[in-house]
Amino acid sequence: MLVTTSFHPHAGQREEARHLARRLGMPYVDRERFPLVELMERNGADSAVVVTREGWHWEDREGRQFFFHPNMSVPRIKQLRQGNSDPLVTVSGMQPGDRVLDCTLGMGADAVVSAFVTGQTVTGLESQPVIAELVAHGLKTYPAKNEELKKAMRSIEVICTDYRKFLPQCADRSYDIILFDPMFRETVRASSGVQPLRLLANMDPLDPETVRHAVRVARKTVVLKERPQSGEFERLGFEIVKQSARFALGVIRVEGGRE
Repeated sequence: MLVTTSFHPHAGQREEARHLARRLGMPYVDRERFPLVELMERNGADSAVVVTREGWHWEDREGRQFFFHPNMSVPRIKQLRQGNSDPLVTVSGMQPGDRVLDCTLGMGADAVVSAFVTGQTVTGLESQPVIAELVAHGLKTYPAKNEELKKAMRSIEVICTDYRKFLPQCADRSYDIILFDPMFRETVRASSGVQPLRLLANMDPLDPETVRHAVRVARKTVVLKERPQSGEFERLGFEIVKQSARFALGVIRVEGGRE
């Protein structure tokens, strides 16, 4: 993988791309006049992170792209503003003032919704550096017209780390709500928009030791999103409390946690 720019970049874009390449530990390559695929081929890369005027994105030789977009956080926040419920908010018992830790940030929709509901900074963990960089940059720069959505996006603290390393270092009851939405290992055709993310994402399943740490760290609830028939809820000790044809939400309510 390499880092480059669009055609005819200004000096600021080149500097952004160089800094990004250093953070990712990848080579920076001047774009010159090469088409992106040819640039990758010349440099023995199978994909590239591209800094453009419009934003940052990842692209491979087949033309598949990954870039930040607020995605489902937009209609979910709209529904909440209209007084309707959100399944994650309801299941988790989320309230204004709660501290939320999203252990599997991905595109960041759950974190953005959580920041909107709580009015607090939400910590989002992302183990894959390219995803973490693109999503963190997008959350800071996406030109949202709705001020509430923009404020929520700017309230996400992205940390590039594995939750298996982060949670053991957390003090007991240091977050109110902890969220897990691991990448589904069984895909559905309707979710084709998520496929580029799957090419970059950490596909490791959630493990019991991590859940034990999450229960120790949470004050109210630990929430898992998974396929209804995946067997993960039973394996990890979650109670399914919300289910649809495509996904389910399970919860562990922390004994003695804050009401």
